[in-house]
Amino acid sequence: MKYAITLQTMTPIAHGDTVTGIDNQTNTRLFMRQAMLVNGIPARVPAISENALRATLFRIPLADHLVDELDLHPGDMPQSVVNLLYSGGQMKAGAKAPTNDIELGHKIRLLYPSLDLLGGAVDGFILPRSRLRLAAWLVAREYADTLALVAPHLEDEARSVSAFDLLEEETRTRGTGTDSDGNQMLYTYETLAAGAKIHIELTFDNLTPESTRGCIGVALENWDRYIGGQARQGRGRVEIVRMDCTIVDLSEAYEDHIDAHYEAMREGLTNGTLGTEKVLCAA
Repeated sequence: MKYAITLQTMTPIAHGDTVTGIDNQTNTRLFMRQAMLVNGIPARVPAISENALRATLFRIPLADHLVDELDLHPGDMPQSVVNLLYSGGQMKAGAKAPTNDIELGHKIRLLYPSLDLLGGAVDGFILPRSRLRLAAWLVAREYADTLALVAPHLEDEARSVSAFDLLEEETRTRGTGTDSDGNQMLYTYETLAAGAKIHIELTFDNLTPESTRGCIGVALENWDRYIGGQARQGRGRVEIVRMDCTIVDLSEAYEDHIDAHYEAMREGLTNGTLGTEKVLCAA
């Protein structure tokens, strides 16, 4: 079961590389790269992080939507519940999972389709594997052979430009005041050019409930159309230029699930039980 989305950048994208960080020979924050073979030669090629896309396109919009639908505010929930919804949560150091953690995990997934979709961790254990598989490719020459298999309609466009030719450097000023009083600092980072395209493939197993798949449509409807960093500088604005129409058609299944389980979902978030008999997110 697969769905496809193609994004086009409306403004340049800032997306810092996690390997080199800011410590590299050029003193410029490099754009995200990934290892791949180009003409049989290993190289680090400009890329978009799938993990970042999961958070930006789906996890954060779904968290905002759920909190709003249940008439909650972050202060109404334990902080570890907020962390679970917005960033996937984190197990506490030294935590010992309950003996029935798999059973509890499945109960949570049944009540909260967004956690079924994306997974996460409560205080004592990691939830069962998330339903969503996400892969993303820049529409560029280095990815053309892959796109020929997963999105043939983009192959010719991909072969027309190199991913490296889509990168440019931008220099900004950090701080206040003037150069003379020492409160300003220049910093430089690479961006992906406006007009570039990103193809995303979403994959589910055939047993994924409609309410879980419906989260995808709800997330995309509530997503603010920004990815990457430097949004305050106008960077990261994108738009969907092609999408399987059935993604949005499934939204109603998730909305109906929330309506049918409103009280249980709300109580589970506020008391940290997540619909089980145990407090799983205490602090």
